[in-house]
Amino acid sequence: MRYILGIALTCALCAFAVADEKADEAAKKLEGTYTMTEFLLDGKPNAKADKVKSVEIKDGVISVNDGDKVEDAKFKLNPSKTPMEIDLTLKGGNSTVLGICQTKETDKGLELTIAFIHGGDDGNGKRPKDFKGEGKDVVVMKLLRKK
Repeated sequence: MRYILGIALTCALCAFAVADEKADEAAKKLEGTYTMTEFLLDGKPNAKADKVKSVEIKDGVISVNDGDKVEDAKFKLNPSKTPMEIDLTLKGGNSTVLGICQTKETDKGLELTIAFIHGGDDGNGKRPKDFKGEGKDVVVMKLLRKK
């Protein structure tokens, strides 16, 4: 019995290591400097897109620069889900916002779309189901990483 339990535990640990490796690879592919091309709140365009100067992704951190300040959020990806899941935690914060993201190669560069629910500190523990941005407190950001 101990032998079977030992094998099961070893397999589980290996599965977690492979999942972490795939998440790290997915995060590395997103690294770079982006411009915000669209910002939707409750399914409607929001002027915040015009204020953001740049978005940088590096070492598991998304940094949004609006010209006055830079806000950082650590992120974790789950590339085994479709769409890919993203968990965002503001630096210094103790709550995590759950979201989804997708990438698309275009002739202008990599397009990254992130959607999350900005309801209170934790988005009520829910993820958006799509990238339409419809619904209360749903945020969709479209970012473009230039080639």
